[in-house]
Amino acid sequence: MVTDPDQVRRLAESKEAENLHFRRHLHAHHVPIEPFQILAHEIERQIDCTQCANCCRRMIVEVTPAEIQAIAAHLGVPVPDVMQKHVDPEPGDSAHKIMRTEHGACTFLNGNLCSIYDVRPAACREFPHVAVGAHTLGARMESVCRHSSVCPILFNAIEAYKAHIAYHPRS
Repeated sequence: MVTDPDQVRRLAESKEAENLHFRRHLHAHHVPIEPFQILAHEIERQIDCTQCANCCRRMIVEVTPAEIQAIAAHLGVPVPDVMQKHVDPEPGDSAHKIMRTEHGACTFLNGNLCSIYDVRPAACREFPHVAVGAHTLGARMESVCRHSSVCPILFNAIEAYKAHIAYHPRS
């Protein structure tokens, strides 16, 4: 199992064309997502996300007003302070807010740990979005493949799923 974030990124990028063909294969053959989700869940149990925290470094996280209020309450500061220090407007869409990144990571990342873990946004709580039975946008194979360069769970789950369905890349 590959867990080093840099190695995962390199391998996932080298498999972009293969994964495009893989997604087309899944769609053409109406392969269900549930077996993939089960494999991903098993792999997720084997990986310690605090050894990686790559998602906190490379993902853009939308945050709702309710989540901003929860963060403010957790920190014991007014909402405007959280807005000023930790939230940015989404580029090209000032109506939506995203968590600010500084120095290549979420402002709440401390080492590899989330300093607001108990009140982290839903996007963070649910990542990598492969819960068994979930049918969210994040559970779509296109999204999974796109994020496989960020997450060792996703990368390894895709490779395990290919083996599970006996998928062979085009030569």
